[in-house]
Amino acid sequence: MQNLKTEIAGLSIEELLELNSFVVGRIKHEQNVKARLLKRQLFIGNLVSFEDNDGKEVTGSITKVMRKFAQVQIGRVTWRVPISRLTKVAK
Repeated sequence: MQNLKTEIAGLSIEELLELNSFVVGRIKHEQNVKARLLKRQLFIGNLVSFEDNDGKEVTGSITKVMRKFAQVQIGRVTWRVPISRLTKVAK
């Protein structure tokens, strides 16, 4: 990892921008793969957990599964959460 950091430090702005585009594309691809695999396992009523905006892990029940998002009911509040951010909770 240190070798990589050393090499990156010597890159030009154009090369850094190209590297950034590659890294962002790779991250998006991995998130999409995870979301597709998880989406096959998610159904209305499943318990899931995710990290809220304050960094706290919350658990709720799925009320709707959409293409890239799921609606998760937590108490009286419904959250719209990206499927890639969800973790299925075993009952």
